[in-house]
Amino acid sequence: TAHNKEGLGYVMDQLQQEDFQKLLIVFGAVSDKELETIIPLMPKTAEYFFCKPNVQRGMDAQKLADIFRKEGLNGDVFSSVEKAYKSARSEASVNDLIYVGGSTFVVAEII
Repeated sequence: TAHNKEGLGYVMDQLQQEDFQKLLIVFGAVSDKELETIIPLMPKTAEYFFCKPNVQRGMDAQKLADIFRKEGLNGDVFSSVEKAYKSARSEASVNDLIYVGGSTFVVAEII
């Protein structure tokens, strides 16, 4: 998991070294996250599954998706992390990679 720009940069570099057919990203953030610093690091070719972590500070998934779409990053909006993850799993093939991140709170809901 990566909770800041520097950590996310390392993760995105690592993902580019992995062998996969399609990258699916389950992504949620807290409302005070400085998205403008991390969006440039996100791959434009990934399929996004936007969600809101189940914490008071969680950013609304639709708002998050709207911000990403302005930067050319598109995906679907889900009412929970669980639903976003289940959708990503159902769309993924054996040769695809699913990355769950944005906020450690999102990762915690999966594990």
